[in-house]
Amino acid sequence: MKNTKTKEKPLIQSAFEILLRELGVEKTFQLWQVLGILKEDYLKSREKLFRKKSLAQLYKEAKEFNR
Repeated sequence: MKNTKTKEKPLIQSAFEILLRELGVEKTFQLWQVLGILKEDYLKSREKLFRKKSLAQLYKEAKEFNR
């Protein structure tokens, strides 16, 4: 996304938010990987994203995100 113009960033951010809301984290990461947006394996990324969070914290964040 380095070449993305400033005006396009809100559009892309909105699209990613919709993907996350509708598909969830796992499927969104899989889609990004298929499209070449995600440069590393989801399973490796997942560990980095969630390593310091408890299941209760993840549930709370997901619940707030889905409101």
